[in-house]
Amino acid sequence: MDAQKFNYLIGKIKYNKYAVKSIYEDYYLKLKAHIQRRFGKLINPEDIAHDIFLKLLEMKTPDYVEYPTTWLYKLADNYTIDILRGKHEEIELNEIVAAKFDIENTIINIDVKKALLNLDDLTQEILYLHYWEGYSLKELANEFNISYISIRTKVSRAYKTLKKYL
Repeated sequence: MDAQKFNYLIGKIKYNKYAVKSIYEDYYLKLKAHIQRRFGKLINPEDIAHDIFLKLLEMKTPDYVEYPTTWLYKLADNYTIDILRGKHEEIELNEIVAAKFDIENTIINIDVKKALLNLDDLTQEILYLHYWEGYSLKELANEFNISYISIRTKVSRAYKTLKKYL
């Protein structure tokens, strides 16, 4: 679903069953998979995904969402972190947010899998979070406690490595 259609439907979500159904059908499985990848066994992804759609019905409609999938992922991340903080205040945020990138279950293309296996684990995770999950390099620098320039360099070098193998 493109951003224009998403914004049209999100504006009508409170009173139009079609809008709710359409957004749900397009994003439920993606959202559930994202939550599973990010938080693993810490939380039930189906419950969180359903809660996010309920929140959409209750929340104030945003003016315009440029990247709907990223926006929903961030909404789910924030909601899940809030829940986990409430349950386990002693858990560090970095422990919760640091997702284990599983190439075998995430990447479908065999050539891309082989190319990614030539990168170290941190670089794989940075690429995954940046390109598949939509995090900015600045957000990743804060999350991993690495300078922005180091993150940018890792991504640039990863590109060069991937080009060799693809």
